[in-house]
Amino acid sequence: MAQPSRKLQLSNGYLLEFGQLSRVLHFLAEHAAEKRIYRKAIRESTGLADRQIGSVVSIGCALGLIKPIVQTLTPVGALIAANDILLEKTGTLQWCHYKGAGNSRNLVWYEIFNRILPSERIATEAEWLSDLRDAVSDQYTDRTVGKHLHEEVRFVVDAYLNRNFKKLELLHRNADSILFRKRRLDVDPTVFCAMIYDYAVGRGENLLQVREVVETKGSPPYLFGFDETAFHQTVEFLHESGWLRYESTHNLDQVRLRDGLSALSFLERYYESPAPESKK
Repeated sequence: MAQPSRKLQLSNGYLLEFGQLSRVLHFLAEHAAEKRIYRKAIRESTGLADRQIGSVVSIGCALGLIKPIVQTLTPVGALIAANDILLEKTGTLQWCHYKGAGNSRNLVWYEIFNRILPSERIATEAEWLSDLRDAVSDQYTDRTVGKHLHEEVRFVVDAYLNRNFKKLELLHRNADSILFRKRRLDVDPTVFCAMIYDYAVGRGENLLQVREVVETKGSPPYLFGFDETAFHQTVEFLHESGWLRYESTHNLDQVRLRDGLSALSFLERYYESPAPESKK
């Protein structure tokens, strides 16, 4: 299977302004019947400049909320626009983190959360930049790397330290400017189950090996810092809830999807009866 092309320039130099993203999602939701929505219409409704709209749409696509090219909402995008237009619920942000950081196409975002942070190497933002420059220098011109790489690293760091993603407490920076992640996060079980279904379907599978999933970049447990024991405990709970099947045969622990269920059905369940949001 061919590897998807990777996108260095995702944010177009802008930060992740959730208010702007909400405005665009609101407009797209109001025009849900249209098969294609043009940038001019978005500009006239939101008042955003063309370049800003390009950035917001690019980010919305990276989060799996907006369909590329036609610029209409995905089914999940429509669900979130209807239930959490400001993108502030914990489950929404957890899902968006999974989609944004788990897609290898989003080059810098993916590399930070799947290679740099899991290595637990002590590093500052400047050292992240140097690391990534070395990693992509043979794929892009010096001008492209010099112009865009710093902006993309800044985009990710700012999104998790200063914007809505801060609520997840995923990324931290200490007094010495060292960036690090929390080892394991508490993820809403309904949303986590949606991630497992989405991950499996994306791989064209309905049966997953527990150890393989835990060790694979871009997987739900990998992105949220779960070790094998923690993932075992989570899938056992999901099995007891009847949401998937946890099987142990021939020294292999496996997760099997249930017929008739999907990532979207679990996200719908989350918005119908979400757990109370914690006050921090």
